[in-house]
Amino acid sequence: MSQITDRVAVITGGSLGIGEAISTQMLSLGWQVHILARRASSYVHADHNRCRTHNVDVRDLDAIKETADAIASTSGQVDALVLCAGLGYPTPLHTASRAQYNELFDTNVAGSVFSTQAFTPLLRDGDAVITFVSSIAGRRGFSHWSLYCASKHALEGFAASVRDELRPRRIRVTSIQPGSVDTPSYDHLQPEEKKEFMDPKSIAELVVAALQLPRQACVETLFINNAVGDL
Repeated sequence: MSQITDRVAVITGGSLGIGEAISTQMLSLGWQVHILARRASSYVHADHNRCRTHNVDVRDLDAIKETADAIASTSGQVDALVLCAGLGYPTPLHTASRAQYNELFDTNVAGSVFSTQAFTPLLRDGDAVITFVSSIAGRRGFSHWSLYCASKHALEGFAASVRDELRPRRIRVTSIQPGSVDTPSYDHLQPEEKKEFMDPKSIAELVVAALQLPRQACVETLFINNAVGDL
């Protein structure tokens, strides 16, 4: 059931996959939601009266800063920053290229680092939550996915450092580490190949539950694997 609230969320990558599911759940709870994505205006509920879309590539650091300034002028403080924008694909060691490295690290690491930097001044002291949607690949390595895994390990290190840095402001930092989830990244697979994948809504429910905990509690790391194990 919807409940009206004055709480404000900023969600990068919030128009597709896990980000879309999080955006939808937060709107249903009455949050004001700002979605930042390359195709944010294509979000299924973009016309919701509490939704604002910003067509921004997280790799464009100037655009991220400009968007943060615009949100500050219209919405003021932010209660939840959810960093979902990400990219992943296999890169076997013998074919991995510098271009692939740049694309993965610019999106998965730099995009999250500088989005966090831009929005941290807007976060409400004593109450706000930053959520990094990471991956099982931030916990362990997988053959042929070395660059993606390296980028997610870097993201985990950044999240842990920011958590300690922001403790004096009582801003909580959570890292979500899902296993295989049925998102557009896997659209090339047949349904039979994804039958054990998790639904993005399952991850979204956990994300939203964690960020709505009482301010005295912080879920620092949450690993959600597939019931059958690693996929």
